[in-house]
Amino acid sequence: MSTGGRLMARLLRDMGMTHLFTLSGGHIMEIYEGCADVGVPVIDFRHEQAAGFAAEAAARLTRRIGVCAVTAGPGVMNVVTAVANAWRSQTPLIVIGGQAAQPTIGMGALQEMDHVAVLKPITKWSVRIPSPKDIPEYLKRAFNAATTEVMGPVFLECPMDILFDKADPMTGEVSSQIETLPASETEIRAAIDILQGAERPILLVGSQILFSPHAPSLRAAIEALNIPTFTNGMARGLLGAEHALLFLHARKTALAQADVVILAGVPLDFRLNYGGSIAEKALLIRIDRDAQELRRNRQGAVSSCADPADFLVKLSRSFSPPSHRWTAWKEALLKEEQQRQMHIDSEAATSTRPVNPLRLCLEVNKMLSPQSIVIGDGGDIVGSAAYTVRPRGLGQWLDAGPLGTLGAGTPYAIAAKLLRPESDVWVIFGDGAFGLNAMEYDTAVRFNLPFVGVIGNDAAWTQIKRAQLPFYGRAIATNLLLSRYDKMVEALGGWGTFVEETSELPRALEAALTSRKPALVNVHIGETDFRKGSISM
Repeated sequence: MSTGGRLMARLLRDMGMTHLFTLSGGHIMEIYEGCADVGVPVIDFRHEQAAGFAAEAAARLTRRIGVCAVTAGPGVMNVVTAVANAWRSQTPLIVIGGQAAQPTIGMGALQEMDHVAVLKPITKWSVRIPSPKDIPEYLKRAFNAATTEVMGPVFLECPMDILFDKADPMTGEVSSQIETLPASETEIRAAIDILQGAERPILLVGSQILFSPHAPSLRAAIEALNIPTFTNGMARGLLGAEHALLFLHARKTALAQADVVILAGVPLDFRLNYGGSIAEKALLIRIDRDAQELRRNRQGAVSSCADPADFLVKLSRSFSPPSHRWTAWKEALLKEEQQRQMHIDSEAATSTRPVNPLRLCLEVNKMLSPQSIVIGDGGDIVGSAAYTVRPRGLGQWLDAGPLGTLGAGTPYAIAAKLLRPESDVWVIFGDGAFGLNAMEYDTAVRFNLPFVGVIGNDAAWTQIKRAQLPFYGRAIATNLLLSRYDKMVEALGGWGTFVEETSELPRALEAALTSRKPALVNVHIGETDFRKGSISM
């Protein structure tokens, strides 16, 4: 006999679910049976938040949809942070939440609460499925909501009677195609007119390009446009580790001096000082799937509500960059890039004991292969990694995104190793961030998913402490211990080591990688002036 839960598992598989991420709960166990029936592995975590993060990572890695299922009440409450992260990072996600059987709702059933109301503000759609026969239609609508226009999470509350009651096994088929939002020829022509008069153009490419069907064509498009390019978020790695058009260190200067700025899926949020980092007289070409974003903070000379990758590919086919006009501009930016890199290399070279954070990140960068996936989970140390660790390809850098969420590193790594078993997976942790989901090393050990975590351990919440000291002259609630987190990982069945001397670091990283276990290199790091004045609030 087919049930609602078994039907749901089959339909979710057809929509692209590769794994179901969860923490066991009685309300939802019929879905587990359905997953077993259709060959979808169920990966159970130690905290629902981690299951949500893993599902979000799965969506990014497959460029389709991620799915997690959590039990009612505290189960749903525990996944809220991951849902909020997917909301802010615009990641398509379907979250299934258990609920008491409908006849008992309002009578004081176990773990009963109004989940739909809680999730509504941070999802594209939050709803209770009313009957087993409605499952196909609701899943179809959920997938469409998650993957059209601005992508994001959907919450489906599933009472026990919906999951355990009989359902027609032949009912329902769903699409698994992510919508393309095409750019208009009128907007392309307007952008061409602006670029033809540009002397100092730059291109900023953001996270929205990851899910575009045109993403594989984007590198060639950027090369045809021949514009200095900066990538952020999920777009990191788009041009590989080294490319003549890829710039990393000169962004501040480029934004201040550019006369044309193309924002391809890049919001004018805090990361660009709400548009204030860009020269006042610069003309903006804004492309975003979010029509509201196009009206936020600064007006674009061109504003296109479209798939940014589609826009850039079409633009590259119609626009021929002027010969040599931008050579001097690129050379000026390259000179600043080289000077900044020399400063980083010089500071990192002096590292002894404890390890300089820049040196730590550079040593990790040396270990990366063309298939490596790198994850950033922390504050200050990830700020240093952003300038020193260069992902080798699109989709090979994962971080939580603009919500500033900590604790996603280990769940992201688990999803990455499940979906890309041929890739080595690295996580750069802050010591504070590591503690939030450290127990998920147990999950990695249980499922035999080796990855290498590297902690930049300075015994502090340094990104906040960095703000406290100049403001108040003291630090409150930001001091930690120089704890032996590596011993914890060893106790859980993984591999761990502690490093204080720089000369020991390369051997430790190599040993962690070859251990073929979930590994942790716990590195005592010192202070550096590299991020002096970097305060994020």
